[in-house]
Amino acid sequence: MTTKRNPRTESICLLCLSLVLGLIWQTAPAQVKKDIVVCGIVVDGNGSPLPSANVQIVGTFDGDVTDVAGRFRFFTGRTGKQELRGTIVGMHPAVAGLSLSHGDSIFVRLELKEAPIDISEVTVIAGDYTTGDEVKGMTLKSLEVVTTPGAAADIFRAVQTFPGVTAVDEGSGLFVRGGDVSETVILLDQSTLTHPYKFETPTGGVFGTIPPYLISGTYFSTGGFSARYGNALSGILAMESRDLPDRFTFFLNAGLAAGSVGADIPIIPGTLGFSFSGNQSFTDLMFRINGVRNQFTLPPDGRDANFSMAWHYSQTGRLKFLTCMNDDRLGVRVDEPSFEGVYASTETSWLHSLQWSDAIGPWFLKGGISTNRFLQDQHLGNLQLHPSDVSLKLRVDGERLIRDDLRLAVGTEVERLENSYTGSVPVNQNILDPNAEVFQLNDRFVTQRWGSYAELEARLSQRLAVSGGARVDYQNLAREAVIDPRLSLKYNLSQEENLHASWGIYHQFPQPILYDPASGNPSLRAQEAQHFVAGIEHTGNLLLARLELYHKSYRGLVLLADNSHYANCGSGYADGLDVFLKYGAFLQTPFNGWISYSFLHSRRLQARDLVDQIVYESAPSSFDITHSLTIVAKIQLIGFLSAGSTFRYATGRPETPVIGAVPQEGGAYYLPIQGPVNSYRLTAFSRLDATLSYFLPFADLNSAVFYISLTNVLDRANAAGVEYSKDYSISRLRLTDYRRFIYFGVSLSLGSLRTDDL
Repeated sequence: MTTKRNPRTESICLLCLSLVLGLIWQTAPAQVKKDIVVCGIVVDGNGSPLPSANVQIVGTFDGDVTDVAGRFRFFTGRTGKQELRGTIVGMHPAVAGLSLSHGDSIFVRLELKEAPIDISEVTVIAGDYTTGDEVKGMTLKSLEVVTTPGAAADIFRAVQTFPGVTAVDEGSGLFVRGGDVSETVILLDQSTLTHPYKFETPTGGVFGTIPPYLISGTYFSTGGFSARYGNALSGILAMESRDLPDRFTFFLNAGLAAGSVGADIPIIPGTLGFSFSGNQSFTDLMFRINGVRNQFTLPPDGRDANFSMAWHYSQTGRLKFLTCMNDDRLGVRVDEPSFEGVYASTETSWLHSLQWSDAIGPWFLKGGISTNRFLQDQHLGNLQLHPSDVSLKLRVDGERLIRDDLRLAVGTEVERLENSYTGSVPVNQNILDPNAEVFQLNDRFVTQRWGSYAELEARLSQRLAVSGGARVDYQNLAREAVIDPRLSLKYNLSQEENLHASWGIYHQFPQPILYDPASGNPSLRAQEAQHFVAGIEHTGNLLLARLELYHKSYRGLVLLADNSHYANCGSGYADGLDVFLKYGAFLQTPFNGWISYSFLHSRRLQARDLVDQIVYESAPSSFDITHSLTIVAKIQLIGFLSAGSTFRYATGRPETPVIGAVPQEGGAYYLPIQGPVNSYRLTAFSRLDATLSYFLPFADLNSAVFYISLTNVLDRANAAGVEYSKDYSISRLRLTDYRRFIYFGVSLSLGSLRTDDL
């Protein structure tokens, strides 16, 4: 379906937006001119940042709460001698004297000393990693995401460098601890991203849809996450969009395959502002320079636009609106035993999200409403599929301190997903011949899910904290309610070392299309996983180290039962070890980098297709990478000239071999007979990526980053799979098309440079 522009409608929308902005401006409370900027950091006695500390000018309402990096920033109109006070539960307050004049911008460091009867507030975690601009520990700032060699300035690819995450191909899909990419749920401002990838594939996609500069922080968990997260068997990636811009910023990016432009615009300093960006890809030249243009009938082409607005309507009240649009198209040649031709795809997606937060009495409340829309056309042989979906989600969360050592969090959410499928799909997913048997689809599913959770976090002693909770979810297609209890413990050995452990039950409902009466099973139930996680962690100023053991068991997994139906008959487990070491900080230490290592052993009951019957075998997961190692290193050479490299190694991915074939339709195509499930492994994967960048600050608050990167420096031909002749009698390794690859560009920012970036 195409949408025609209506100038009259657009004019009305612009008029309404202008009226809303004017109303906000007129109704903003009268106040003293707030042109004084007070910013700084709150630390403990060891110099470690303190998140969630309250900073306030004594006798006024002017202040802020520190972020997870201990930083604060606010505007005030108070002049003359003032006192700035910092407080947090369990620490002695700190006070600093200020002398303020209009137009000042000052930085203050507050150091809070530990109270003798308590310790700083504890957060219980297990398997958690973070990225963004405002977090400590396992932190990758936005600049680090952009400059990580091989990450292609993509958040998902940067997350792939963490332990417990397997990269099974050249894409950005997140495969967590042996689980499928669908077992990791992606959230943005509490909204579920039903299609988080560009150029979607069965293994995720080529890139994530959310650019790093839209995001202020990211929570990523590889297991043992709390009750507030649900409907995910393996992992959670929760992103928060940026808040109010604090200064006018204009940025321009130009690279070999893409260009973008955007701006941050504060309308009322400290109260109202918005940001926007537009991006256009043009990959034809890049593929020609790198010698792979002939693989495409239409090189990957896409565009996206993003707009966000934030309004701080009171000292504690916040409103954030975000809208994102993506449009992508692709045409690539494929050569399969049953079909040789072109895979063509077009995708369009929209996301609109409104988020509200405020402190009301003892409660901190956060609510959000969001809608997603996705349209796609896929063409490959007898696969002619036109899926579309529209989702609507409403969520409310609240938390409060019952006592200084006891915190309560509750929440509820309602989600509605409408899926439509038209076109044809092959009866046998391996047979793409245009003359082969297909299912004709003209289906519409309406999925409704209700979920609620409650959790308590208590500090039982100066060293021990415990978090326990449960959530309940009901879905109308499964006609089933599931209850998931969760429990986490954390024991502080010292201020820098801790032991932690988590246990929980997790459910995930099957995809709506699997409930189709003709090709699926309307009686499918929720799939279940149980997590056990235990580890030890050291967090210092420059060094972070973590070792974690886990056991994950499955039951009720959806498996193919015959050529056209499915059943909840799958089970299995995954055991493993994750190690993470990170040193330094980008542009703050001469050297910085991290090392990730994962060991994984898994078994799952899986379906084996013998053409005339389906049998079940226990075998390694399809994403069972026994050993994986990632080393990221960055070094400042001269001034702001930096070099970096990423080395990845992984043992071979399991494959199910084909041991024979049955001719069909006079030999036009063959039905493959599968051998033992995942009994063959590809050769080991290794790749070295390198980048060189120059960070150039100039004039006042301006900067430019010039960069050039080389992917697969050693030009290694890694195995991407196994390919067969038409009758499956001949097989050979299929090698990746991503050989040595060059990319370069420049990123220009005007008005954005700040001291905490350096």
